[in-house]
Parts: sequence; C-alpha cells; structure tokens
Amino acid sequence: MNAFQKSMSEVRATEELKRNTLQYLNGQQEKKGRTKSRHILRYALVAACLLLLVGTGSYSVYRKPVSYISIDVNPSIELGINRFGTVVSAEAYNEDGQNVLQHVSVKNISYIHAINRLLADESDLLYLREGSLLVFTVISDQPHSIMEELQANEFTQTYETLLYTSDTDCMAEAHSHEMSFGIYRAYLELSLYDSSVTVEDCHGMSIGEIQTRIEGCRHHNAAQEQNGQEQNETQGHHNGHHGGHH
Repeated sequence: MNAFQKSMSEVRATEELKRNTLQYLNGQQEKKGRTKSRHILRYALVAACLLLLVGTGSYSVYRKPVSYISIDVNPSIELGINRFGTVVSAEAYNEDGQNVLQHVSVKNISYIHAINRLLADESDLLYLREGSLLVFTVISDQPHSIMEELQANEFTQTYETLLYTSDTDCMAEAHSHEMSFGIYRAYLELSLYDSSVTVEDCHGMSIGEIQTRIEGCRHHNAAQEQNGQEQNETQGHHNGHHGGHH
C-alpha cells in the first residue's frame, strides 16, 4: 500500500467513495502520463524533422556543382566540382571519353585526384603520349585558384598543357551542340580566324587538330601583318627617295 492509499484508509467514508476517488486520481495520473508521452513524441518528431532538413540541405550543398573543368585530349570529359573541391558529376562528350569513364571512378574525390586518375587511364589507353596536347578549360567564380592547382600538378610537366577560362553561357551553347565547353571555346577562337569553320567541322576534330588550325591561322595572320609592315616601310622609303630628287 502506497502513502496515498494509506491516508485514504484513515478517511471515514464509504468504500464506494474511496473507490471512486482512487479511480479518478489514477485516471488523472494516467492522463498526465499520456500527455507527457505525447509531448516527448512530438519533440522527437520535430527533432527528427530538423535533422532531416539539415541533412538534406547539407547533401544538396554537397552535390551541387559550383565549378566545372573540361578536360580535352581526344577524350572529352567535363567534371562538376562542388564548393569543397570534390567531383560530384562527370560527363563524356565523345566516344573516347565514354570509354575512359567506364574504366575510371572519379566522383566523391578531389578534382586533382580525379584528373590524375583520368590521365593515368588515358595514358594506358594510348590517348595520351609524351608531347600530347592537354587542354583544360575552367568555369568558376574563382578560376585562378583552380588554374594554379592545375599548373602545379605533375601532368603539366609531362604533357603540353594549355589552360583557358570560359563561362556558363558558353557551356550552355556547347551542350546544345552536344559538345564539351572546352572544345566549343576552341571552336569559337578558330572561327575568329576562319569564318568558314562550323561547329559540325569541329565535332569531328580532336582538340589538338583544332589547336593546330588556330596556330596555323595565327602564323598566317602574323606573316601577313609582317609583310604589310615591310611593304609600308618599302613604300615609305621609295617615297622618301623620290622626294629627294625634286
């Protein structure tokens, strides 16, 4: 018998009154217990929802690319990088790139580690040889830090490496043509020298072939400019010579 029941036994009342009173008080205690349990359950559900929201938000931040690197050799591959420098997406834009991505896992590791894996596989598959042209094109709000890391990596000592920057508008246009934005940027540069070149032409060309044509156009333009300057100098010399006889 608990203290309450003992105290009740000393009250002079009918057994029915005692029984009804005890039932009422016990019911109140059970009600409070149920209310407390509901509160605990409610708090637990709120906490679980908050944890889920925080977790979902963190995962959303993790998986969202904020920078992109187009890696173009003959395989043409784009990496999406989150704010932590981790690769969260990888897309191939030609058959060779698809072959490489079938062999290499690059997600959820740093982009430098991912690039080293890709280049090692490309080297094994003979896409890359000593003297091969390797082109990186970067889209980022802060491209310089990425480009500095790329320049400091050992692959820049092994292969001829070019680095460029681009923007999301160029990327959108490139993807509309089913082309990496690295190749598309090279096409745009080539088209400045040779207006006859088309996107379709560049679809069938490697980055090395496009770059070779760009360099050819540059040398041609430079030669023309030099010839023009020499002709102007010669004409000026003749004009001066004739003027001396008057």
